[in-house]
Amino acid sequence: LTFFETAFFHLPSKTLIVTDCLARVQLTAPERLSDPQKLLLISKRSTVDPFPADTADARQAGWEKTALLVSYFFPEHEELDPAAGFGVVTWTDGWHDNFKALAGRLIVPPVVRTLIYAQDPAQVKSWAELVARRWDFNQIVPAHWEAPIVASPRDFERAFAFLGNDTIDAFPPNDLARGLKPIADIFVRSNQ
Repeated sequence: LTFFETAFFHLPSKTLIVTDCLARVQLTAPERLSDPQKLLLISKRSTVDPFPADTADARQAGWEKTALLVSYFFPEHEELDPAAGFGVVTWTDGWHDNFKALAGRLIVPPVVRTLIYAQDPAQVKSWAELVARRWDFNQIVPAHWEAPIVASPRDFERAFAFLGNDTIDAFPPNDLARGLKPIADIFVRSNQ
């Protein structure tokens, strides 16, 4: 799998513009949503539960679960519940803690980190160091999630520290194990 990241520097605003390499999942649900009903649908504890009322708490729960689904594909606390019926999914306790481990900080998104950057960490590390040395930015605008993000070249480089030590800034292992890790194993095997 070949992947190319694009980074631009806008000198007048001292902004680094990137596509997929970095993100920050905001801690709270955005106030302006194109379709808040989708967050409410995901906010339910189980897919067989009735549709919830449109409240700030329900939107927040939907936001957090959506972030976990998008980031990990099949997160740790999203469980198939065959006892409740075919295709029924129930969220178990602990998903909120996993969201807090993901959100509110500058990260290399789990999908990019696990599926793409794990294939050639040395090359990615060299690229990240080059970007951090080349431009003196004070904010980053990524293509996904929250923007702009106040961040320096040092913050940028720190987000890639896991490339030298995968225990740094680790994601919850069970979130990775169920969705991204099996897919990454297929990619790595097919590229060897």
